[in-house]
Amino acid sequence: MYIFIAIIFIAELIIALNLILWIMKADKKVQHVNACVVTFKPLAQTYLQYIRCKITAFNESFGGVFTFIRKKQEQFISKTVIMLAIYSLLFIFKIRAKKASKIYKMISVIRDLAMELTV
Repeated sequence: MYIFIAIIFIAELIIALNLILWIMKADKKVQHVNACVVTFKPLAQTYLQYIRCKITAFNESFGGVFTFIRKKQEQFISKTVIMLAIYSLLFIFKIRAKKASKIYKMISVIRDLAMELTV
């Protein structure tokens, strides 16, 4: 009976020893990884700041693209309104005053000037 208890006790010691050795090996690996993290932390922070700056610049340039598109859209709308107004005036003057070609020519010159100014 005492031999059985002694064998169980020795087995428990062997298991405990293996657990302690495994914990010590894991602790050494964790310390090694921690040293690597501490070493590369400033470098990682520098790269993260660089990436943050690049993303900010990309967002600003993308915002510039949206601003450019918005300006072109406004120019297109204003040109369209001006052209519709001019052509409606030309149509009205052409119908009412067929013999008044001077007015027609003057309005066409104004139209050409408006086109040059809006471009």
